[in-house]
Amino acid sequence: MSTPTPVTRPLETALSAHTEPRDLDAGPLTPAQTESLFVDHARAVHRYARTRLDTAEAEDVVAEVFAIAWRKGEVPDDPRAWLFAIARRVLANQVRAERRRTALAERTLRHPTAPRPDAARLVDELDVLRRALTLLRPADREVVELLAAAELSTAEIAGVLGCTTASAATRVYRARRRLRAAYRTVTEGQET
Repeated sequence: MSTPTPVTRPLETALSAHTEPRDLDAGPLTPAQTESLFVDHARAVHRYARTRLDTAEAEDVVAEVFAIAWRKGEVPDDPRAWLFAIARRVLANQVRAERRRTALAERTLRHPTAPRPDAARLVDELDVLRRALTLLRPADREVVELLAAAELSTAEIAGVLGCTTASAATRVYRARRRLRAAYRTVTEGQET
């Protein structure tokens, strides 16, 4: 795929070169208009952004400025001043965002989170639990899944199973007891 040759015509020529009459308030600029606007003003916008930001961030500002210009679909009589006004707002947004990130980082340093359990240990524990669940009868496994995974209360489990709350409580008690026994079997390496 070949890359298009940059258009170096002035913006007025690019706007008049468009063959169809176009209401500039109707939507985005045409690719040719956007490219011409970019070729004519991108360096100046970049230099302006570069006075406050490093190169990569300045390039992000330039991209955002021309994306906004394209979406607006209108070019005023003085596009350079208009683009700088857009760049000024984009820079202000970036400065505010950076302040929020810095404040968040400072709050995080002042109030560190509690240490998290070792992820590998949690994965191992879940694997042991899954193996223990496979040792249960289907009825007990269903009760454990309703209790733990669906986070249902005993009364809600009774509703799901179509039994009384007392019967569900008994089933929950027995399922938990059988799960503990299956868990011990798996952890002791006596799985059959």
